[in-house]
Amino acid sequence: MTATLTIQDLFKLILFLLGIGALTYLIFVLKNINKLMSQINIVAEANEKNINDILEQLPSISKNLTSITESTDSAIKDLTPEINGLVQNINGISGKVNSITDSIDSTTHKVSETLDTVTDSISETAYAFQYNIKNIDSYIKLIVEIIETIKNAIKKK
Repeated sequence: MTATLTIQDLFKLILFLLGIGALTYLIFVLKNINKLMSQINIVAEANEKNINDILEQLPSISKNLTSITESTDSAIKDLTPEINGLVQNINGISGKVNSITDSIDSTTHKVSETLDTVTDSISETAYAFQYNIKNIDSYIKLIVEIIETIKNAIKKK
């Protein structure tokens, strides 16, 4: 049995085999899609009452959302001028606080300089007082020595 196979026949064979493979893959895909659809159908049937309840409530939910949105828009429009005024007040207060802080800083600096000056003056006064006390002590010792010298001179006569 001899048979000649041309390139055209070979390509046809390859195409038929690829077609059979693709068709088999397509059958598996369709089988999986069918299983998935049957599971979705089972879930939908089991939750049919809940789905119907949700669908019935959607218009009222939509109306509530619209009402909430309108109320929020109205509140924002009403509060916008007050918020702007509040921001301006806060900015003014912030400026005043900065001014007060600068004044406190300046006053603190002046008080610090004054305390330094007073401390230096007290220190100098203490040193001068200490020096004067030493001088007074020296004078008293000198006077005591003079008195003793006079006393000894008187006793010798």
